[in-house]
Amino acid sequence: MSRDRRPLAAKIDALFTERWPAGNRNATVEVAAFVAQVTGRDIDRQYIYRIRSGKVGKVDGAVLEAIAQFFGKPLGYFSATSDDEVAAVLRESRLQLAGLRTMGDLTPEAHAELRGLLDIARKVLRDEAEPGG
Repeated sequence: MSRDRRPLAAKIDALFTERWPAGNRNATVEVAAFVAQVTGRDIDRQYIYRIRSGKVGKVDGAVLEAIAQFFGKPLGYFSATSDDEVAAVLRESRLQLAGLRTMGDLTPEAHAELRGLLDIARKVLRDEAEPGG
């Protein structure tokens, strides 16, 4: 998995790898058929592949929900910011909150709140980056 891949693509790719560790030539076909059935939309294997590879950055919520359902995950699986992601954002941005220098300085409550703030910030940035956003 490349560092520049989008987080959503990486998470979806991880689901494929978890379900089919040895690979499966028909994996995207199976997922596409399920998503098409659940959403009532014309979803093909190429669209699922483009989502998985990061070529599609903005995915409709109903499609994401169907993908999550296929793999037995909650929809929040795609939006939740992991502890490692929080630590990486703090490191990369050199962000310091009230003098905090490490993730270890955060209480569990503060850590959860920071994860929520990062999710909100990412959504705002995505919305602003879209045409007309």
